[in-house]
Amino acid sequence: MAPIVVDIASGPAVHGELPALLIEACSRAAGGGGCALGGPERAGTPLRALAVVWLDGPDHRRLRVDVASLGSPEGTLSSRELEFREEDPLPDRYRTAGLLVAALASERAGAPAPPEPSGAEPAAGAAARPPLGWLLGAGGLAGSGLDGGPARAGGWVMATALDRRSGFFGTLSVSSATTLREPAPGLSVQWLALGGGGGIAAPIAPLDALVRARLEATVDWVMASPRDPKKPEETGHGWAFGTRTAVDLVWPAESGVALFGSAEAFVRIHGTDLHVHPKPKATLPRGGFTGMLGVQLRLQ
Repeated sequence: MAPIVVDIASGPAVHGELPALLIEACSRAAGGGGCALGGPERAGTPLRALAVVWLDGPDHRRLRVDVASLGSPEGTLSSRELEFREEDPLPDRYRTAGLLVAALASERAGAPAPPEPSGAEPAAGAAARPPLGWLLGAGGLAGSGLDGGPARAGGWVMATALDRRSGFFGTLSVSSATTLREPAPGLSVQWLALGGGGGIAAPIAPLDALVRARLEATVDWVMASPRDPKKPEETGHGWAFGTRTAVDLVWPAESGVALFGSAEAFVRIHGTDLHVHPKPKATLPRGGFTGMLGVQLRLQ
């Protein structure tokens, strides 16, 4: 089967990686001969349809697609316009354009149309995604432990509410960790940390990623105990209030399941030391760093 030839008349990129995403999405949806970049000069060669794509307007948010399906009985032109949201990444806009080309070409040829592209708002007023998105992430962490002692490692869970219109978000998190080795012979130390705060997110269009700047207030509850089950009464406790700042990276930005990475710096404002008789006291550091890696699920 002959291909659908796509001419990108306007947009932030008419050659390179972004148009390649358009052609890939179009080819997967159209089947047969797939899709190929080209212009009207290819009309003399065998082709299934000729499509012209415009991405223009403020911040390239307005998409227009014209498709002339040469195999249709009418031989007329089909057009569709969509309006993207400001936070929609450029890679997703190009993929949406590719899906729309395939859908219009299939309609004009009398074939069943592929599913309508998602992630954009039709100019005629189709329903948009809810402005508030809910995300849930989980994974592992490693970072600073006791003052002058071993590092800690463990796991974390974070719930996020994201306002897609403004990029502002709020977070609630919980994590648990333990020292990677004993800070003293026979001594075990565990952390339970709660955090809450928020920040702002912004897309990185060339990488199809989302970067977030985050600030949280934290409460750490630290438990130290000997590894001797015969002496449970010697367990010691400590706590600390503090703040942490972080830079998070989510990839792919709009995927239902995405990779999540974060680098955090924390400062403890006030807290207590750990005392486990007859062991010497263990001191929590005033500050430190934590690295996090995991996955994030888009719930809505």
